[in-house]
Amino acid sequence: MNASQVLGWLAMAERSSRFRQLAPVLVALTLFGLGCAIRLPAALQQQTQEEARYAELHEKQSASTAQLAELEQIQASVTIAEQRLREAYWHLAAGEGMSDLLERLAASGHAHGLLIERFDVHDDEQQAGFRKVPLELQVVGRYVALRQWLDDWLGQARVLRSGDLQLAPADGKPGLLRLQLRVDAYQALVPVPEPVTLARMPARGVTAAPQVDPFAPGATRLTDSGLGGVPLAQLEMVGSLSRGAEHEALLMAAGRLYRVRPGDRVGRDQGVVARVDRTQVEVRERLFMAGVWHERMAFITLAKHQGKEARDEDENIDEMGTGSPAAGPAGMGDALSG
Repeated sequence: MNASQVLGWLAMAERSSRFRQLAPVLVALTLFGLGCAIRLPAALQQQTQEEARYAELHEKQSASTAQLAELEQIQASVTIAEQRLREAYWHLAAGEGMSDLLERLAASGHAHGLLIERFDVHDDEQQAGFRKVPLELQVVGRYVALRQWLDDWLGQARVLRSGDLQLAPADGKPGLLRLQLRVDAYQALVPVPEPVTLARMPARGVTAAPQVDPFAPGATRLTDSGLGGVPLAQLEMVGSLSRGAEHEALLMAAGRLYRVRPGDRVGRDQGVVARVDRTQVEVRERLFMAGVWHERMAFITLAKHQGKEARDEDENIDEMGTGSPAAGPAGMGDALSG
């Protein structure tokens, strides 16, 4: 196509009104296309960079979320550890001072009929967050009483760690032993409040008497069964049985019914039934106090309320307490189902 033809086409386009209307639109589209062709690669490159930056930020956010969750778990573990540490510091002394410990030690020894010959409190040793107080004791008493006293005293909520222990017969005191013991007591350096878990701690059970006394003669080494280790305060007389001129008492202990007669062992203080009648049981006890053996008489009386009657093999009738199970024939100190 030569120049004359192009000029002819332009002349014809100028004469066309429709072309004149579309010309601005065509020019605008041409300019827009040129602009896009020039700027589009840069925009695409910037979009790619933004997408990479977004992915990097998202990855960092996920890592931060994981670190935050891990930090919360660590903080929860630290809180639990601090709580347990406070509880452990409280258990060092169980909320007591040293004077309270010494008073309770003396009262416990007296309750078990022991003689505390020596009690030394040595200088305390400072350690991280607490102090240790060494104690040395020398106690005299019967083997059964010493065992029960040790179980009661060393088994308390307060932390007491026993060290050297020596047990030997007491010179000039037949049947008695001398215990030498070293114990470490502890105390927190600052006051510690009582832990909440203290309310959920179960009550400590009654310490049972040992079954064997290795220091007793062979014939009497085994302790009596039945009521031989039950405190008299926990026994209740609910009735009696008569067989001719002899009487037997019906004693209730921990929901079980026992028949006892003169000569039976009852109680912890070497108690022996001396006499039984329809209304009471007379018990002779031996206690070791202040370095001397003492004898005393104790009485277990029939309960005030009265109920049904029980008949023994000789058709003699005595009264039993209301609600007590019927007593069948049994040997001394035997427990009846109740």
